[in-house]
Amino acid sequence: MDEQDILAVLRAHVARSQSGDLSEGSDQAYVQPSRVDLSKLDHLSTELWRLRNGVGQLNPRKSGILNRALQAFKKLLQRSLSWYTRSLHEYHDGVNQALEYHARAIASLQQQVLHLGGGIPEILQETLRAERRATQEQQAPYAQLFRGLSPVLDLACGRGEFLELLKEMGISAYGVDSDHLACEEARRKFLNVVEGNLFDHLTQVPDRSLGGIFCSRLVEYLPEHLQPELVELSAAKLKPGGLLVIETINPDSDLPFGRTSHIDPSHLRAIYPEVLKSMIESHGFERCRISVLAPQQVCLAAAGDATATAQANDSSNELISPAALSRAPAYAAMARRR
Repeated sequence: MDEQDILAVLRAHVARSQSGDLSEGSDQAYVQPSRVDLSKLDHLSTELWRLRNGVGQLNPRKSGILNRALQAFKKLLQRSLSWYTRSLHEYHDGVNQALEYHARAIASLQQQVLHLGGGIPEILQETLRAERRATQEQQAPYAQLFRGLSPVLDLACGRGEFLELLKEMGISAYGVDSDHLACEEARRKFLNVVEGNLFDHLTQVPDRSLGGIFCSRLVEYLPEHLQPELVELSAAKLKPGGLLVIETINPDSDLPFGRTSHIDPSHLRAIYPEVLKSMIESHGFERCRISVLAPQQVCLAAAGDATATAQANDSSNELISPAALSRAPAYAAMARRR
């Protein structure tokens, strides 16, 4: 197994983990490759050699004048057909040699895989941990915004990275996601998640019962008519003063990621900051602010602090500068319910 084989295993594992198929600490995080039973190959080789030796051989006969005459005739035929049986012997010899060569190669590969296999689970688990840490580092500034607000609903929560951050901060929160495997992984981390369609769930949530709603990388996957519906439902379910935070990809970005937002077929409709800001403010929210929290700034730094929030709301309500936004792969729209 060379470097490319190991990378292929890692890529497949990461792909499965993103869909929730694998989880950190799961017994199924790494499946040891099954060993080939080489004894079956040895048996097959022995049988081929037996068949090879039987080509052109005479079967024994009982004694007697007639049988001796038949045997003499068969020996004559045997010698006359040696040109034919010789080629069959050579063919069988080649097949047996190839089989033995591949058996030795398989045995050698199995030893290499077993030798390397002990380290692969650790590599895969470290890859998952690094991915989880990277996600949480990006989402940590958003978690700060919800201090003093509860309960918080994480829409399309996935495996619960943001819920973990809120839990560590002592903020009451739960998530909703339609991905069964992702929900199972979140539950294994003792997180509160609801499996189902987020619009169906939001419809059933009592009005004015949520302290905050967070959704990351969701709206760009929604059809055009569902984007304002998401904002409208959020407005109905938030308490007065409740906080809505919507993070999405930035189609204005000069980085390659911005271009991807237009050409990726899974992104049904990338939404521009001005459009999202107008949409939020027209559905019961006030002073929607556009910010780039990862990596450089937080415009609404203490949303749970009434004093800090008032100070932030007194400041300019313009969008962040085009230069700053052009360098950002994603942006966030944040607003409080009137």
